[in-house]
Amino acid sequence: MAHAHAQEISFKDTVAVYNAQRIRTNKTGMKVLGAMGIASMVSGGVGYVTARQDEWKYFHGMNVLWGAVNTGIAFMGMSGVRKEMAAKYNYLQAYNRYLSNKKLYLINAGLDVLYIAGGVALNEYGRTAGNDKAIYQGFGKSIAIQGIALLLFDNIMFASHHRHNSKWHILMYDLRFTGNGIGFIHNF
Repeated sequence: MAHAHAQEISFKDTVAVYNAQRIRTNKTGMKVLGAMGIASMVSGGVGYVTARQDEWKYFHGMNVLWGAVNTGIAFMGMSGVRKEMAAKYNYLQAYNRYLSNKKLYLINAGLDVLYIAGGVALNEYGRTAGNDKAIYQGFGKSIAIQGIALLLFDNIMFASHHRHNSKWHILMYDLRFTGNGIGFIHNF
């Protein structure tokens, strides 16, 4: 009679692996956001200097500002990543950080939609504005485009975290600890 032995599961090690993946995802995201910010500042700066029309000067100037903000957020995010790499989370803290990250990117995606709508509204207002037409349209176009880029970024970040959802769910809800070991429960 053959005996099958289940592979031993180390709950602590598994949580550490999933948490490390979460932190790596955030680190990569902050690098991408920082690169987007630097690209906006450089291209915006060049565009501002070379633009011949006021609308495009305002457009590029706003891109420089958005780039500076995104670079600052990325810098603060990388600082947070470094702190998290050094932190020792228990399983519940790690899971809550995972949920918190997903929620953050969803909230940011909602804000991005508002940026897009605000940018479109500014641009449309500029079409009929008597004075300062160029500033409304330039800023509006920039805000809408930056909002689109951030919406794409935040959705990718959410999806990158969410793809591990079933692993976290099994770990947090389907594994049960008994006095003799670990059991797996899955409801159909």
